Amino acid sequence: MGKLTSNEVCKAFSISKTTLTNWINRGCPHEQTAKGKLFVLAEVIKWHQEKFLKTESSDTEGLTKARAMKEHFRALLAELEFKEKNGELVPVEAVRKQAFETARMVRDSLLNIPNRVSPILAAESDHREINQILTKEITQCLESLCSELNQSGVTNGEKN
Repeated sequence: MGKLTSNEVCKAFSISKTTLTNWINRGCPHEQTAKGKLFVLAEVIKWHQEKFLKTESSDTEGLTKARAMKEHFRALLAELEFKEKNGELVPVEAVRKQAFETARMVRDSLLNIPNRVSPILAAESDHREINQILTKEITQCLESLCSELNQSGVTNGEKN
């Protein structure tokens, strides 16, 4: 996963730069670079959860804990959005649709084999020759399917 800038972390948690500075002083994980501080969102979320959400709270700390939980879940949502924009996550309906279309293509291709081969087989009497013809047709069908799937990006994990 990519690293986020201070501004991106502030946006993800809906906090000010002052709050982020306070978090850094309290041990928020970050990396100092020549261009500034960089953060791994998952590490910040884990640190935030351990620091603010796992402590026992009294009635006076209830509001603080509620705010911390709200910030935490906003950050989790930001992480999901980040992963979706980077192509690490895809909607389940898109996956289901692509799987259905791929299965339909495989089914149709395989069901077309008898129509193409039956006239050839009717003329053959040697079972070895029939076996070779069927093997050749099935192999051609599968190679054609692989080629089509490669062109559509399905086997490379790309989104259409």
